Amino acid sequence: MDRKNMRWVGLTVAFILATGTLGVKEVAARMWVGLQAGPNYMANADIVKRVNAEPSVTYENVKFAANFLGGLTIGYDFVNEGFLGRDWPNWMKYISVALDLTYHNVTFRRQQVTAEIEGKGKVAAFFPNGIIRMFTLVPLIIGKYGFFPDSEVPFGRLQPYLGVGVGLVITDPALDGFTTRERNKVDGVFLLETGLRYMMWQNVSLDAAFRYRLIFTKFGNTYDSPGGSFKINRDWEAHLFNAIFRVAYHF
Repeated sequence: MDRKNMRWVGLTVAFILATGTLGVKEVAARMWVGLQAGPNYMANADIVKRVNAEPSVTYENVKFAANFLGGLTIGYDFVNEGFLGRDWPNWMKYISVALDLTYHNVTFRRQQVTAEIEGKGKVAAFFPNGIIRMFTLVPLIIGKYGFFPDSEVPFGRLQPYLGVGVGLVITDPALDGFTTRERNKVDGVFLLETGLRYMMWQNVSLDAAFRYRLIFTKFGNTYDSPGGSFKINRDWEAHLFNAIFRVAYHF
């Protein structure tokens, strides 16, 4: 585990210890802020290289390395107690909204793959090292249900949930030996998360979840060729999978 990953683990532990010592409030707590972390995987992908009017080249089944994700979620539950509590309709207690912010890197190492040259067939080829720095910002709508209610947590301590949203992803894909033309490239992203929340106390919860993200716009980047005489486009369909562990403080 590198220093950046260790930093996220340390922050998560510190957050748990800090929130656990704040005590239980007299009213239900409905605004929440969560610190989250977990492993991140990008599915193998076919990467298409296009150079001006030349035949396209498809590098098949390029493999990506697993990485570590960290971030923050800010949410609100539509109930009538706690911060911003008001006279919401009773059915809205099953709904939450949230803003999810995450950052991670995706890396791929130099590897031998099969490359299909448009109109000419397949050959063996090498794909270079690369890294993608990725920041996502996604508003979510969440449906949830509570089990095991008690006087401290009337909605229920155990809360399965499903969240969905569409937002933005800002990326800097880079390849060894090539100069990136588009820095801080913005694409659209779809996010689906399903998980289980447990209210340890009235103001502290723990989540375990699975997350799927799809970058549904044209993903990749444009590079200057070595020497800078022409540009090279490399694009692919990006599917990302995460296990998410989150600790949240409710106020």
